[in-house]
Amino acid sequence: MLAKAGRIDDAVDLLVPHIDGWWTLSVLVEITEGQDRDERVLELIAPHADSARHARGESRCNHPFSNAQDLQAQVLERAGHTDEAVRILGQDIAAHQYLTANTLTAYAGLLARHGRLDELHELATGPNARTVLDVYAGALRDHGRAEEAETVMREAIAADDWVGYRAWLSSALLEDGRLDDAITVAEPGFGWYDCSNLLAPLVYPLLHRPEELLHLVEHPRVVPHHDHEEFQHWWRALALAGVGRVDEAIALAEADPRPWTDPRILKADLFSKAGQFDAAAAELRALGTIKAREELCKVLVRQGQAAEAIAIHPTAAEQRAAKPKPVPVPLGEDGYSLEPPF
Repeated sequence: MLAKAGRIDDAVDLLVPHIDGWWTLSVLVEITEGQDRDERVLELIAPHADSARHARGESRCNHPFSNAQDLQAQVLERAGHTDEAVRILGQDIAAHQYLTANTLTAYAGLLARHGRLDELHELATGPNARTVLDVYAGALRDHGRAEEAETVMREAIAADDWVGYRAWLSSALLEDGRLDDAITVAEPGFGWYDCSNLLAPLVYPLLHRPEELLHLVEHPRVVPHHDHEEFQHWWRALALAGVGRVDEAIALAEADPRPWTDPRILKADLFSKAGQFDAAAAELRALGTIKAREELCKVLVRQGQAAEAIAIHPTAAEQRAAKPKPVPVPLGEDGYSLEPPF
């Protein structure tokens, strides 16, 4: 609040005695950005960065200021001392005097932002590849070298078929409008237990592009995902509604053996996705719950009926009253819970 009020020196003076770890040090850097206090901040960071620099050799991997070197480079960069930031952080990386992979990615990002692609390429090859190869490939794309970036990542997949490489490349191909190529790269993970690695990163950018989403989720290797069956039901229902096949969408959603929300709210949402706002509003009005009124407010706004939306939205008191009450945990005579821990 002091910083926002323009009292930056008071803000720093208040914070400094309480800097006891990575988070408070990050706050110091954040509140002083653009405030012409970089030299003072660098003086405050320096001892913590030096301590972190030597912690690895002393086997102190739980150092409270594990991000101090990253922050030191960040402040040097914003103060216009990019070469010094690269030199200091580069020396730390070369000497393995850092504690977390975040320092590697901070250095890679620094090199990428300033077009130092040769140094970034050297960093991204060898043992650091899984951590920073995506930063290098992204920098190539930013410099108009998308084909080279694709080649780099395909070669990495051929040498080390790691999910991170496939996830980056499939997302990049989707960004370029190459959906079928993106599917080909990602499809080995479509049936995995956890669909968040390769399938979900393709689905989410397509939620408002229903034709492409339907093409993706109807791929033969896209299957219900163990504890995530609702994802396939919901994604496909969204796609069907988006292309106007709302009856099929509703039937699919209603067939979900474990619906993740009230089926009537889900039905109204599908009507809304299909542009059938009157039908969506009718479903929600009939339901009349607090959640239904919240959703109805959104529908009315999309219909341009802002005044009615405001009037129908539940009050804060109604929302609080509708929240489920916590169930008391029975206690034994010794004061400990009688409930099993798992």
